[in-house]
Amino acid sequence: VLKHKMDVKIADEVSEAWQRLTTDQSEFGWIACGYPEGTTTDLILKGEGSGGMPEFIATLPTDDIIWGAFKVAGVDEQANVTSRRSKFIFVKYTPEAVPMMKKAKAGRHKAAIKQIMSSTHIDIEAENVEEISQEEIIAKLRACGGAHQPTGYEFC
Repeated sequence: VLKHKMDVKIADEVSEAWQRLTTDQSEFGWIACGYPEGTTTDLILKGEGSGGMPEFIATLPTDDIIWGAFKVAGVDEQANVTSRRSKFIFVKYTPEAVPMMKKAKAGRHKAAIKQIMSSTHIDIEAENVEEISQEEIIAKLRACGGAHQPTGYEFC
């Protein structure tokens, strides 16, 4: 368990899940972390899976904060060669039903959580699932992608 200056204890299982997600050729496509009932001082793993963004979104609750990430593949097709590079999308999900004080306390934890979920390509902060769209993600990835852009993206 890692204790950070922001008064959040991040369970080892969170770091282990991040490692599973970001390992080359990993079968995992997303992870979701959150707080146990009644606290915003401990961050635990709430779930992980292989279904990518659609499965991640399907697991989001309407009344609880989730910190998570999912994998998108940047696909580059040039002549007879196709390459796929993983892009990691960090998500802070704070639904409207969550009390403002809980959102405020959790908001201070982003820096500590990003130390574990490092090297993400973009960050998304959303209050409802409609704010997490393929179009928004593609636009953000293209904006930070530099001169050479993938020819497309796959949302597993």
